[in-house]
Amino acid sequence: MRRLVIMILSGALMISMLTGCFGDVEVNDWAYAYTVGLEKGVSNKTRFTIQIPTLKGEGGEVSGESSQTDKDGYTYISIDAPSSLSGANMINTALSRKVNFMHTKIFVVSEDLAREGIGEILNTFLRFGQLRMITQLVVVRGSARDFIRNNKLVVGKSLPKTEEDIMNQEKNAGLIDNIGIGELVGQMKLLTMQATAPLAKLNDFSNQEDEENAPGELKTTGNYYAGELPRTGGDKAEYIGTAVFDGDKMVGELSGDETRMMLMASGEFERAFITIEDPIEKGLPETFDVRRQKPPDVKISLKGDRPVIDLKVFLEGDLIALRSSINYESKELKPVLEKAFEKYIETELDKTIDKCKRLNCDVFAFGTEAVKKFPTIQEWEEYNWISHFKDAEVNVEVRFIIRRTGTVIKTNPFKYAGDGE
Repeated sequence: MRRLVIMILSGALMISMLTGCFGDVEVNDWAYAYTVGLEKGVSNKTRFTIQIPTLKGEGGEVSGESSQTDKDGYTYISIDAPSSLSGANMINTALSRKVNFMHTKIFVVSEDLAREGIGEILNTFLRFGQLRMITQLVVVRGSARDFIRNNKLVVGKSLPKTEEDIMNQEKNAGLIDNIGIGELVGQMKLLTMQATAPLAKLNDFSNQEDEENAPGELKTTGNYYAGELPRTGGDKAEYIGTAVFDGDKMVGELSGDETRMMLMASGEFERAFITIEDPIEKGLPETFDVRRQKPPDVKISLKGDRPVIDLKVFLEGDLIALRSSINYESKELKPVLEKAFEKYIETELDKTIDKCKRLNCDVFAFGTEAVKKFPTIQEWEEYNWISHFKDAEVNVEVRFIIRRTGTVIKTNPFKYAGDGE
């Protein structure tokens, strides 16, 4: 009986201890960093920048240098520190709340830091545990601090939702490569491919040409790098193009068009509006709503140590904007437009692949097919696919089908008063 009483009392005591909240932290004790930036410091090794919500109501009073960002609902804090996490600890001395990275959407790294290597930095944050694997890493051309300082809301009320939607534009335009930090670090350690990350830069709105100075040649939608789009208005922060890595070091850049080609070759392309020059009436742009028809077909063989890659890309789309007066809706002329589009994509794919071969970076994941040619892991590792990619012979074939030509059944030429004279 005595033993039973002791057991009951012990159980009751243990249960009461389990219901305690000894390590609890209230939500309003945290300062959630929505955007995090890293670059080379001046006063110390690393410059660490965070963007956090002010959590002020409309009647909140602000003053000082950061008053404009406070009015936007978000502010930034930047500090030079010996390391990134030390910087977060130092920032806590100027905040009434503790910095937390659980809701970080974008991790911004300056280009100069990316070219030196970011593997150790990423491993530190992943080991720390607060930064989620799906957080997007973005390489900024220029200062990470300036980029975050000018990262403001133009449409919508939620900065994290806006940043998430921007990165998802990969599905609609194919001008950036959306990838999480966890996947990025994994790619940096693979033997079958090399890593990529989106490019970003502030646009100062000075690239829009005056009418009299506008270039005469047709320039495609994605023939730009981040910060170069000829636009005015909207957010200064601009995401277009791709940073290419060898290991954990950035070694090159791809434009928006080249990023599309990379996504097509790797099977990650989904949809985009693509404009080509009219094959008959030169200089006129014709626009298609292009979709992936099915995954690309990749076949790899080895001629000695030299890889031979046969790549077939399958696309389909709708003709949505026709500037010429040619009846491309007809059975005779529709193939002309299809062949012109296939030729354009093949040419752009060849250029992009050649560029990556010069960088010796397989960003197309061709190695995932090449590994099947080796019977053992040891033979695969000894071959070192990454070092052989620069010598690869790549044969590209594109198949494109126009599914629909919009609501127009037949295109007729415009009639003028002087016709027939």
